[in-house]
Amino acid sequence: MRAAILRVRELFAANQNLADVAKTFVVRVLAAGLAFGVQVFLARSLAMGEYGIYVTFWTWMMVINLVAVFGFSESSLRFLPRYIQRKQHHWAMGFLKTGYLFTVFGALFLGVFGLVLLWVLKDLVAPSHLIPLMIVAIGLPIMALELYLEGVSRAFGWYMLTTIPGYVVRPLFLAIGVFAILQLGITPDAAMVLALVIIVTIGIVLFQSAIIWFRIKKLFGRMQKASTKKLWVKSSLPLMLVAGVDEMYVWSDILILSFLVSAPEVAIYFAAQRSLSLASFIQYAFMMVSARQFSLANAMRDRAELQRRVSSATKWTFWMSVPAVLAILVVGYPLLAMFGAGFTSGYIVMFVLGAGLIVKASVGQATDLLVIMGHQRTNFWVSATGLVFNIVLSVILVPGYGIIGAAIATSITHVLRAVAMTILVKKLTGLWVLIDAVPPFKPSFKS
Repeated sequence: MRAAILRVRELFAANQNLADVAKTFVVRVLAAGLAFGVQVFLARSLAMGEYGIYVTFWTWMMVINLVAVFGFSESSLRFLPRYIQRKQHHWAMGFLKTGYLFTVFGALFLGVFGLVLLWVLKDLVAPSHLIPLMIVAIGLPIMALELYLEGVSRAFGWYMLTTIPGYVVRPLFLAIGVFAILQLGITPDAAMVLALVIIVTIGIVLFQSAIIWFRIKKLFGRMQKASTKKLWVKSSLPLMLVAGVDEMYVWSDILILSFLVSAPEVAIYFAAQRSLSLASFIQYAFMMVSARQFSLANAMRDRAELQRRVSSATKWTFWMSVPAVLAILVVGYPLLAMFGAGFTSGYIVMFVLGAGLIVKASVGQATDLLVIMGHQRTNFWVSATGLVFNIVLSVILVPGYGIIGAAIATSITHVLRAVAMTILVKKLTGLWVLIDAVPPFKPSFKS
């Protein structure tokens, strides 16, 4: 046992990137436990229908948020590590300012446009959905700015700043807010919870902005900004479509179900998906670290090193995801029972989604790799095709099989997407992303 512990310490000491992944993973797992507890608390505090409305509009908010940031969260991972690696700090400062302004004013425009559209079409919107939609529109600039700051933090390698505020602080204060409402004798609804999310996120954004500004000022000092807005905007705007479609693909099952089944059924599916997502944070941890490392290797023009980093990230993602998924499935039934009566009917959904999650892990961070290598259009078309396929398959399966049909459609789409990603990444970049059969006992993920 002691020898194993020493081996792990040596591994992390010699491999800073793996150590970053480990720290991010530990924090994310702890945050996942907190987030899961908060979701259980919300499911028990709200009526099942209200909880279904909340998760539906929370999901839509996440998708619209990716559009409102105008691709600058993703392009920061492409440009900032390159500028830092090459000591071009004046370009980094210019990019940061441009991204900030585009995100704030662009999201404000979209939010106002959404409110006007709601006012014009209010008679076509269900009364129970009108106020949640207004809250989503009002909160859009805040949520978009948080996403931009998260991308900047990832680009600088400040992984704790990308994880703790949004995944620890927000759910904790959200739970405190809902608890306070209950103590006042008020029964919370979906609109109240969404409003609390926005209020808490305002505090998070203020905190992140202050920390990032202090760190950048300390790192760069007083420096003139250089600007090439045309290049940054031209590179970022296509990523808006890529990120938006990719996020819709990730959440497509929830989005599709919101049109095909009742709010309580959406709540059951979301509970199953959320329970299984405790295992998906392995993929999240490697995603947070890998994109920056791919960008650095690409900036050094070291193709062999880039392939080593890609292969190692895929191996660790896959071989840690498999036991994690199996472990969650073992305890899946009692996890669902914690949400309340009726939620255990989603247990079979967890098995189907679990298979898809393992397949998704088999190509590691192929999506981020395509963006880093400048092939965002390919990423867009793969995600768009997968989204359309998932919609068509869900429309066919859900009427006959209910929420299980949506899970089957999602998992089949994951298989086809993994095949497409493997072929296209190899063709476009010459790099191999599909997992091989050898576990990463001796990883080559270098710092």
